[in-house]
Amino acid sequence: MSTINFAAREINCKIVYYGPGMSGKTTNLKHVFSRVPGHLRGDMVSLATEDERTLFFDFLPLDLGTVQGFKTRFHLYTVPGQVFYNASRKLILRGVDGIVFVADSAPDRLRANAESMRNLRENLAEHGIDVKEVPIVLQINKRDLPNALPADMIRSVIDPRKELLMFEAMSDKGTGVFETLKTVSRLVLERLSKTK
Repeated sequence: MSTINFAAREINCKIVYYGPGMSGKTTNLKHVFSRVPGHLRGDMVSLATEDERTLFFDFLPLDLGTVQGFKTRFHLYTVPGQVFYNASRKLILRGVDGIVFVADSAPDRLRANAESMRNLRENLAEHGIDVKEVPIVLQINKRDLPNALPADMIRSVIDPRKELLMFEAMSDKGTGVFETLKTVSRLVLERLSKTK
């Protein structure tokens, strides 16, 4: 859940990029980091062990407004893609305000997408978070693959009830990256405005 820094008059919000390994979570973060002016963002931190890596940084967006006179600072995190790093995934989800689920368009990754979404729901439940209570945006990435599955097919496996806002993306080119981030940020702020 968001935290308030009264001295700086800032609300800190945590957005986690979740999804299967190699789906483009890190590529999303690196693109955002490269486009946010240096004076509005912190350093990118990479927590790496022998087998896994987690990236995060924070930034202060200028165009998303304030919540009751407080500026908003967003902290963006990625989770390790492989399910066997579930302890790390669970830890990173603690205190989450919004999620970008990054799905892979490759045909051989459809099952990994489904397993990762199931894993996300389980981990949220372990934190006592109802999946319907946290803003989640679906980003279907790697749309430029020559054999990319239709977006509707991927969505039918991950979000069969079509409850999530969805964006198609090519994160390595920056396409759809900021649209996804702005949407999840807006949903987080709307939710904060209702609860504060």
